[in-house]
Amino acid sequence: MSASLFKRWWPWVLGAFACLALLGLGRYFERATRVELSALSPKPGPLVLDRQDRTLRLSPDDRGRRVILLPPGPLPERVVAAFLAAEDGRFRQHRGIDLTAVVRAAWSNLKAGKVVSGASTITQQLARLAYPAPRTCYHKLLEMGRSLRIEAELSKDEILRRYLNLVPLGGNLVGVETAARAYFVKEADQLTVSEAAVLAALAKAPGTLSPHGPNRQRLLHRRDWVLDRMVHLGFISRQDFLAARQDGIPRRRSGSGGLFPFEAPHFVDLVLAAAGSEASGVLRTTLDLDLQRRAQAIVLSHRNRLSQGGVSQAAAVIIHNRTLEVAALVGSFHYDARDQGYNNGAAARRSPGSTLKPFLYAQALDLGFTAAQVLEDVEGRYRTPRGEFIPANFDRFAHGPISFREALGNSLNLSAVNLLNQVGPATFYDLLTRLNLINYPERSADHYGLGLVVGNPEVSLLQLAAAFACLANGGVHRPARIVQDQQTGNIPEHIFSPQAAYIITDILADPMARARLFGSSQAMNPPFRLAIKTGTSTRYRDCWAVGYTPEYTLAVWTGNFDGRPTAGMSGASAAAPILADLVRELGQAGDAPFLTPPAGVTKREVCSFSGLRPGPSCRHRRQELFVAGTEPVALCSFHHSQETWHRLTTGFAGWLHGRFSQQSAGRYRLAGFDSDLERTFQGVVPLLKPRPAASRSPQKVSLGENQTLHLHHTLIPALASHSGPQVIISSPLNGDRFLLPPGQETLILALKASCRDPLPQVTWYINGREHATTGPPYESPLQVGRGLHQVTAVGPNGLGDFMEFRVE
Repeated sequence: MSASLFKRWWPWVLGAFACLALLGLGRYFERATRVELSALSPKPGPLVLDRQDRTLRLSPDDRGRRVILLPPGPLPERVVAAFLAAEDGRFRQHRGIDLTAVVRAAWSNLKAGKVVSGASTITQQLARLAYPAPRTCYHKLLEMGRSLRIEAELSKDEILRRYLNLVPLGGNLVGVETAARAYFVKEADQLTVSEAAVLAALAKAPGTLSPHGPNRQRLLHRRDWVLDRMVHLGFISRQDFLAARQDGIPRRRSGSGGLFPFEAPHFVDLVLAAAGSEASGVLRTTLDLDLQRRAQAIVLSHRNRLSQGGVSQAAAVIIHNRTLEVAALVGSFHYDARDQGYNNGAAARRSPGSTLKPFLYAQALDLGFTAAQVLEDVEGRYRTPRGEFIPANFDRFAHGPISFREALGNSLNLSAVNLLNQVGPATFYDLLTRLNLINYPERSADHYGLGLVVGNPEVSLLQLAAAFACLANGGVHRPARIVQDQQTGNIPEHIFSPQAAYIITDILADPMARARLFGSSQAMNPPFRLAIKTGTSTRYRDCWAVGYTPEYTLAVWTGNFDGRPTAGMSGASAAAPILADLVRELGQAGDAPFLTPPAGVTKREVCSFSGLRPGPSCRHRRQELFVAGTEPVALCSFHHSQETWHRLTTGFAGWLHGRFSQQSAGRYRLAGFDSDLERTFQGVVPLLKPRPAASRSPQKVSLGENQTLHLHHTLIPALASHSGPQVIISSPLNGDRFLLPPGQETLILALKASCRDPLPQVTWYINGREHATTGPPYESPLQVGRGLHQVTAVGPNGLGDFMEFRVE
């Protein structure tokens, strides 16, 4: 190209390149100043409130900021006025950039020789807060571009709202609603003119002008400047200005532990865990903060007493029966490291001991049992795939014939296992599942067996309280609620009939029903009407007490988080006193009627011993409740004319023989046999105890209150039902294996049988040879050596039972 041609075209080429550069720069600037509206609104950390909107905890967001958004609706006028006066008096006039302010600030800075004034509008500040960057000319240019775009997208009020939600106001506090609650313990729309001006003053230098820091006087000067600006702009009158200047800045409340409360920590942890990691905004809970504080104080007041019994922790739950809302939840004595206090005893899954028994008894009532029915509280042995299941009562005694009412009231294990044996573990397991008390569905009913009724399934205190509220609510079950608008999973389900629920409630609230074992316990017999049930797990590890009134259900757990046994404390001695104190605090200790009986509940007079219709010879009678249609029709079979004896069926033969041996048979006799027990039990050979060195696999163990051998398998009944065979061998059990100790060649065992009818005798055969003939209680000692042994027991009619066992 010639020089002349180059000279002719170079301006055009240069211009083209300049245009392309400008287009590229414009495109870059357009992209760099794009604004995502979501970036202009912070994601608030969850604010957890009690049922009266009092703050329990404000959790930080993922950037460590504490944020509470302004509620929907009009913006708080005083706050808006204060921030406009302090930051942007011409906010309503400009379109994102205030050129007048820019010129004024430039002139002021030029005269001072340094930066003494800024010209950032509220819109520019919002852009800078959403897209933080170094304070350079380039980033200032981007900030101005973003401001123009924000103004094009949002209304002035929307811009103000987002700015007031995003402005830093000291520490990790973001937004005026957050700061209002933190510094003044009120919502932003409730702030006074002075308080609003304080927040606006903080925005100038939130890192140094803290109301609770050393520069309070500087903050007051800045506040007064904001107030003066508010007067100048016509937002407040001169009188308002003078009045506002008289207000001071409140100091931090003593004992607050920080700007925000940290109340009911275990409860709030549950709420946040239920809400999930994406939780944000306001979570209004069911907690009553006043009741929560009183409950915490009551639980803590028992700490010294419990520590003397080897108990280091306690937990409590209070639920409204009508709504199933949790009104108070105490997870430990203190939310700290001492005695593992960060653990939540209200949510931890532990063995509930005998607290599950009322549900079995309620189910039995719906299956046709009655509260007057006689249960067999006698020793029994049950087969499991791992060995024997040998339940025992807390007092180590078998109580023989006992009414349904007393068996539940006194929490007797033998009769409860006997009842479950009749109802069936699978049936009861299904019931516990519906009550949300089976936390490991992969473990079937076979896994727990008869141990279901004595606390093998581990449950939480909160679950247990909700299950007992089902009884208080006439048999209708719903899970407990911890958040006010919680609906999922809260569909009511009818578990028990209203009649069964009422009768069980009447039993649990009847002091006479529990007098046999708990009559001396003041906590179990408070001077007010309370349906109460206690439980104690194996080796006294977990002590429980659950009670309910018409309005509330309360549950208490005491124990050690590390699983250490207590020093022999039980639910009645450890947990029940706390429960009684909580009931008193609730004001539920009056003498008003407890619950109104529903239609379908009748009352009849029964014999106190047999539970049947009293005959002419029944001297002891009482009133009992029945589900309509289940009232006894038969006359008492225990008492006959001209006799003063209480005639028992042969199922109690072993129990009565034990009483007779101790000379405490009283007026009990066996039906169908001589009233002279010497003759009834004549010829009985005393059972010899096995030598101490002998062992059985698995070994028989001695257990405590409401405790039993934990063998998690199906349990084969040891006693026949009324429709079963006349004779059944109850010991040894079929398939038993016995181990001989070293140096010993024989073993002494006890043969025992149970008879449905009053048979005069049972004949025993060992390996096909007659061994012995016995009358009641149909027992005989047996000495055997190694090998497989076959045992047969037959009645006079030649019908009986057969089993095998092995000695190795």
